[in-house]
Amino acid sequence: MIQTNIITPENTYQLVVQHTTNQISFGIFTPAFGQTTFRLFVSDLATANYFTQYLAGILALTFQKHMSNVNFLSQLQKLINKQLANWQVTNQ
Repeated sequence: MIQTNIITPENTYQLVVQHTTNQISFGIFTPAFGQTTFRLFVSDLATANYFTQYLAGILALTFQKHMSNVNFLSQLQKLINKQLANWQVTNQ
């Protein structure tokens, strides 16, 4: 599991990437809005490891520990529209 917190003046967001044998999950959590999880089902553990590392690399290059809320949300929207476009979404 890879977990990081992004602190903005308005909120603190928790981003979590984890995988099982055939599923990669990317979760976004904030106390004000709850949790949204994106899931991608894959055929095997090697593919799950690949996507987990790929997504972790994107997060490391895109997000900083402290960001403005507008910049964070803009970067998150780009991530969702480009990399997570075909992933299943659940809101809690």
